[in-house]
Amino acid sequence: MEIFGRKPLIVYVSGAPGSGKTTLASKIATELYLPHISSDLVHAGVRLTKGSPNDRHASLHDVFVPLLLHMARANVSFVVDQVLQQSFSERDIIAKLREHAQIVNVHTVCHEPIARHAARELSRTDRGVYMSPIEVDSRANYHKNNLGETSRPLELTLPQIIIQTDDGYNPSFPDIIAFIEHQYSREDIS
Repeated sequence: MEIFGRKPLIVYVSGAPGSGKTTLASKIATELYLPHISSDLVHAGVRLTKGSPNDRHASLHDVFVPLLLHMARANVSFVVDQVLQQSFSERDIIAKLREHAQIVNVHTVCHEPIARHAARELSRTDRGVYMSPIEVDSRANYHKNNLGETSRPLELTLPQIIIQTDDGYNPSFPDIIAFIEHQYSREDIS
């Protein structure tokens, strides 16, 4: 439903674990003054409420995707970060959002994202610590084996920009914002 004359904007920041999605999404949300929905934090919210580790697949379909759909249907523009999976995410997530929003995909890439992810998890001291070092290692191995499904951008018929995050942002952060704003100003991207 377009009550404001156009669909809301969803800036969908994707990439492998450790590629810099959440950091970039947070910066984009701040710059565009939009809410930022982090899949990791939604899963953490489910985990806190449940009082134990949750099934991320279940919370993805039962909580995360419905949350995104609710916001889009309510005409709220937002930034979201999440690992998109080849062969699944277009059907399970993107296709469901397309009719309700204009989506711009910002995909992050870097060298050794899984090592970055594991190092970050092992150095955490905040409430995000919920895995033991052995569990972090096991999760890193899972992500490493699944890297081919998450590191490449999905082949979407959506505006897409690929960002190298090894040393800052390439293209630059101002160029990323300009790309998003230009794409959202177009009438033909829904």
